[in-house]
Amino acid sequence: MHRIDIASDGKRVKKEQVLTYKELFYKDDTKSNRRVYVQGEPGSGKSTFAAKLVHDWCDENRPSTAAPNKNASFDDVLIIQNFQFIFFLSLGESRGQTEVTHMIKKQIIDTMYFEEKRDVMYTLLLKIIETEICLVIRDGLDEWVAPDGSNLAEPSMAGYPKDKCAVLTTSRPWKLADERIKNSQIDILVEIEGISDPYTFSERVLRCILDKSKDLKTTAMEIRSFIQKRRLTWLSTSPMLYTLVICTWVDTMEEEEHLNGSSLCALYTTFLESLCKNANDTPGFFNDLNPPHVKCFSRTSYLRPIIQNVDVISKAAFHILFSPEKEKSIVFNDQELSNYLTPSQQEFALKAGLISKRKTKRGLASYNSFIHKSMQEFLAAYHIAHNARLIDDVISGYLGCHSDAFRDISQVFIFLCGLNVSAANTLSGIINERHSKILDAHGFTYDTVERICHVFEHFAFQSIIGAGYREAVSNDQTGILPRLSHFYIVGNNLMGINNIWRENKSNALYLEIRVRDKTHRAIHSSATHSEPTSQVEFDLSSCLNLKYLILQGSGIHMQGNKYNRTT
Repeated sequence: MHRIDIASDGKRVKKEQVLTYKELFYKDDTKSNRRVYVQGEPGSGKSTFAAKLVHDWCDENRPSTAAPNKNASFDDVLIIQNFQFIFFLSLGESRGQTEVTHMIKKQIIDTMYFEEKRDVMYTLLLKIIETEICLVIRDGLDEWVAPDGSNLAEPSMAGYPKDKCAVLTTSRPWKLADERIKNSQIDILVEIEGISDPYTFSERVLRCILDKSKDLKTTAMEIRSFIQKRRLTWLSTSPMLYTLVICTWVDTMEEEEHLNGSSLCALYTTFLESLCKNANDTPGFFNDLNPPHVKCFSRTSYLRPIIQNVDVISKAAFHILFSPEKEKSIVFNDQELSNYLTPSQQEFALKAGLISKRKTKRGLASYNSFIHKSMQEFLAAYHIAHNARLIDDVISGYLGCHSDAFRDISQVFIFLCGLNVSAANTLSGIINERHSKILDAHGFTYDTVERICHVFEHFAFQSIIGAGYREAVSNDQTGILPRLSHFYIVGNNLMGINNIWRENKSNALYLEIRVRDKTHRAIHSSATHSEPTSQVEFDLSSCLNLKYLILQGSGIHMQGNKYNRTT
């Protein structure tokens, strides 16, 4: 957890440090923190931390003959023994209740004692909170709802002396952004930021679910490699989603393609469904009468009942991402969000964890963002997939306003290839045409620094097209025809670029092949899609628009109007 101090002027100052129990509950040796707030995004581990705190406290209060606990969350667990009693409350189970004492009666006393003893135990509870040092844990403030007509932002602690009772409250940031929760009420605000050691975390999860015949450390290494390769390291901020990936990995270990061959769209659909279940866990299925907008939603179990919310949130993701003002494309204020989502739709997005709301440092306003940019990009691509006209109406103009915009929208394009390849083909054509004009304007008759820069830029575009092609194939899309007119082949991308070249021969304007290593594997390129051989062949007979051909390296052979490179 990381500490966010509340300064005397009301500002929240983040300090990068991991807290101990002593630092959590005590300002110094003489003064304690009586109002502790722990915030974190969905699945970050707030409830797990609260439960582990109770576990540590109970563990230290076991009989002295019991074996000591070697897995305590903190090294200074003796600090929490200063609390004579701890009361753990799930606020989501006490919606409509305002008094914490009544919540304790209903959640703890009424479930532990027969009816004839409950009044006696409630009287004892009132005496305990007046005389003993207690800790009340209120878990899930964002899940609590005040009764109609009440203006309370959080349950009342009436009757609890501040000098004897500490309160630890967990919540998502958007709830603590409520202006009714004043900074003066908060002694310390800490934030759970996820997993500090993903590899160790993977091992611990795998130890619980992995078949004994599988090697734990090897599997943990494979998962780490998968996470890094797919650029999913951001998942370490969400133990819930990280665990989801690990479990999915184990469940598909026996499949031929495994997760390495699965699509990004399928993976993000799983993330989306997992988050939306936080707000609505009513099951429902797409079928022939109610088909989904995109193929990867067809096997979901919880998206259909809330698909209208997903649609409007995706619309917001798209328009905010493609905002003319780049600084507002990731972080946006309440007014900007209200342009797309009603209050009830905002509440759904916040409860699902798709959107996060936080107070600014001054506490006078709040700002919003999606849980991660890649999720915003996936939702934006989903919106484009069933509103393809936006490519001409919005994206084309966006690309014209920003010279490097193709890099900004590269992940959107890759997602779109898996969701709607026809729309992706159109988008690739617009980007390709724009970059071809830039490259043609500079010519290729000599090596200048400027030319090299443009070649590097279009090589990056070619890599994006290749990634999109692979995503489309992974999603069983047909009619995969991304537009590419400039080809840069350096040996190690021969196999990846081959199919794209075959569909773009008539569009090709530039072909540059630089081979330095004879050992690269190659395939034979022809209309028959033959099996891999020891060579790759580019038939130039259909390249009627080819303007530039650069060949450099050994093992290159020209036969009539064909380029042939043998290994």
